[in-house]
Amino acid sequence: MEPSLLGSVWLPLLILLTGVTLGVVELEPLSQDHSGASSLRNITLAVILPHQNTEYPWAWPRVGPALYWALEKVNSDPTLLPGYHMQLVFSSSENKEGFCSDSVAPLVAVDLKFAHDPWAFIGPGCDYASSPVARFTTHWEVPMVTAGAPAIGFNMYSSITNTGPTHKKLGEFVVRMHHNFGWHKHATVMFHDKKNDDRPCYFAVEGPYAEMTADNITAKDMVFNEDEESLSYADLISDISQRGRVVYVCCKWDTFRKLMVQFHKQRLPQEEYVFFFIDLFGESVQSRPAQPWKRGDADDEAAKQAFKSVKILTYREPQNPEYKTFVSKLKTDAKKMFNFSVEDSLKNLIAGGFHDGVLLYSHALNESMNQSGPQPPGHVVTKKMWNRTFNGVTGLLKMDENGDCEIDFALWDMTDTDSGVYEIVSVYNSSVKQMVLEPGMKVHWLKGSPPPDIPPCGFKNDNPACLAKTVTMHQMISIVVCFIFIIIVTVTVFIYREINYR
Repeated sequence: MEPSLLGSVWLPLLILLTGVTLGVVELEPLSQDHSGASSLRNITLAVILPHQNTEYPWAWPRVGPALYWALEKVNSDPTLLPGYHMQLVFSSSENKEGFCSDSVAPLVAVDLKFAHDPWAFIGPGCDYASSPVARFTTHWEVPMVTAGAPAIGFNMYSSITNTGPTHKKLGEFVVRMHHNFGWHKHATVMFHDKKNDDRPCYFAVEGPYAEMTADNITAKDMVFNEDEESLSYADLISDISQRGRVVYVCCKWDTFRKLMVQFHKQRLPQEEYVFFFIDLFGESVQSRPAQPWKRGDADDEAAKQAFKSVKILTYREPQNPEYKTFVSKLKTDAKKMFNFSVEDSLKNLIAGGFHDGVLLYSHALNESMNQSGPQPPGHVVTKKMWNRTFNGVTGLLKMDENGDCEIDFALWDMTDTDSGVYEIVSVYNSSVKQMVLEPGMKVHWLKGSPPPDIPPCGFKNDNPACLAKTVTMHQMISIVVCFIFIIIVTVTVFIYREINYR
């Protein structure tokens, strides 16, 4: 065993043995009724997800019904894992305060490993909780299937298969968009970051930042804390004017609206800027009609005008009929099982990803059993899930060579500048790496075409080529002073000569 891994395994074990309580919740094995199935061998999947905090898209009340449904499909299919019965055992990744914890998650992972010896782990979902669990599962050679953990960097763990959206795919979408719009040099990413929470915006912009950098596009970052009382929106806009014209923003929606109202007040040349608001779950465009700038307050008109330079990036909801049936059943089962009301939201995409992840694992396990025996090595099963296609409730899953699912994104734009209504104008198809305009739609630009990513004279008007062609204020003053001096000297000489002549 590697020394670093040895230490990271013994730490949670020490916590367990000393009786320190971290608010861990563990439930008994969860499975469907299977009368007369005592002769079947159990396949246990260990689930680690937030237990009660439904703000997380991968919370147990949101995802649990989808996992139950997946188990029901697996256990009722006589051709899939014959002689076996699949069941779940669940533990929470929440701490006592109800938030994802990077100390609780590995603790319960070790507990589940020694108590139940699971064939695979499902989850976690939060990035900080997922990282230590991924280290353990990689060392144990146990597959880890999740539709969370979207941050880049998880590809370094050979145990992970991600059937949900990832920020690396968001980055690929951004790079493709830059190519389409003729931006090959520069972009600015600005984001809220407190550094003491789950840091969702930090991880969200990391994908575009990394992918643009890999594509030789200079990406400048601007970090701010939207919760600071001293936050100056005027200073933020001034900084933007000195750093970028193609700007990606991740923060709370109300914060972004205030930023754009200030942008309007400072009267910068609006046609030279484009702002992309990263709103992956589409919370800003849930109303119908979608008017994300509208609040019914005194700033509505200023916000509406400013938002003519704003476009919104979200996941794209699956369009297959199976997904609509899945969401309908998810709503019913979540209410029945957890007394939780699931709304129409892109967050349901995560539940679909977990459902499809269990089915994908089951098929990969079935294929591996045929080749490697009754309980094949975890890395063999994991590799069976990578670089393949699979039909799930979210549509046709295409898994890439790193075990990440290809995911489609939507570009929203203001399609009616009078009403300020937003609609999806283009869709990024991750499988073919192309953007496709929606029928009858186009991307709107104030000058009819995308603004350049770098102004012709630079962000500070300090391009030498422009300086050679233009006259600065100091130069203008010098010319005027010299001209006045020449006139005074000429008149003085003329008068002096006239006086002497007389």
